[in-house]
Amino acid sequence: MISSAVAIKCEETTKAIQVEYCRVLHERLTARAKQRIALEADEARDLVYAEEAGLWRHFGYVSMLEYLERALHYGPHAAKERLRVANELFELPKLAEKFRAGDLPFSVVREVTRVAVPENEDEWVASVDGKTAREVERMVSGLAKGASPDTRPDPKLVRHRIVLDVDGERYAKWRAMRIVRDDERGERLSDDELVDAIVREPSGDGTSRPCVHAVTTCRVCKQSRLVAGGMEVPLSQAACERLLCDSESAGDLESEEVEALKATIPHPTRRRVFIRDRFACVVPGCRSGRNLDLHHVVFRSRGGTHAMSNLVVLCSGHHTTLHDGQLAITGVAPDRLVFVFRRAGDDEPHLVLTSEPVWFEPIDEDERNPVPRGTEPDPGQGGP
Repeated sequence: MISSAVAIKCEETTKAIQVEYCRVLHERLTARAKQRIALEADEARDLVYAEEAGLWRHFGYVSMLEYLERALHYGPHAAKERLRVANELFELPKLAEKFRAGDLPFSVVREVTRVAVPENEDEWVASVDGKTAREVERMVSGLAKGASPDTRPDPKLVRHRIVLDVDGERYAKWRAMRIVRDDERGERLSDDELVDAIVREPSGDGTSRPCVHAVTTCRVCKQSRLVAGGMEVPLSQAACERLLCDSESAGDLESEEVEALKATIPHPTRRRVFIRDRFACVVPGCRSGRNLDLHHVVFRSRGGTHAMSNLVVLCSGHHTTLHDGQLAITGVAPDRLVFVFRRAGDDEPHLVLTSEPVWFEPIDEDERNPVPRGTEPDPGQGGP
């Protein structure tokens, strides 16, 4: 029989051996991680040299990207990212040095090169120290090139990926649906526009639903957010104004008083405007009869009212364009409107259009009192 003291000693020895074994494994793994990162840094430098030398031509490839895919076994997206990062690092020597030393992995370097420039390289190198790749992804999300780590993110620049995994039948249906949506607009929809088209369904009277998601605004910082699907997404001022154009108010969420939902635009007015504008976007030349919103010609924030003369029907695409500043609508609805189009960054318009008069033909007496079906005279015979 082994005494209890001996058993305890054996257990302690076993634990000590296990601890030492884990320590050695850890050192080996972290050392190899540094070596791997250093090799990736060397590869990044050589990729730039290879691109400058036109290396791919000497081996029968048509581009440097094809060389990366076939000779270095990168996927198409990874090949583009590797080459982009490699070129960026030549302008960011301190970041490149951290990369070569194995202190920053490629996943972190990739994200930092999206925003860092020589003028703020030191700030970024210091701010990402000790952070994981996911943390750095969140840091750069919504920032433009040249932004510093403390810059407030622009919600319009924050992007999210949607991935579908379906069988062949559903994939074919998805493609067919995509073609139909593009045909309805008369042009290929962006991914943002396609999602809008899918998630928006018409209500019973043929008009689009006045409120699909919720928009909240902080009373302190005034930042507005879209609440849906268990998450909150920051909104730009333009996006917030667009979503509140045609919505329902739930009142103050911090108040104990329960308020009934109140439509921003009265439902009878909504229906009348949709009928007047023929359930279609009023922008001249637009053929969209789906994904429609009501818009205030004079914004509510600028004193606009819910009068029918101040309301028009817009498709989601033109509604977004308007609030982004590339389209302006002035005048009186429905037939005294002016549409001014501007390209992004331009002050002067490149196109100005006016609305066409809306004519409602009167119903004549024959149409008002039609002859009962089956009693009309035969057109081949004369009168009685």
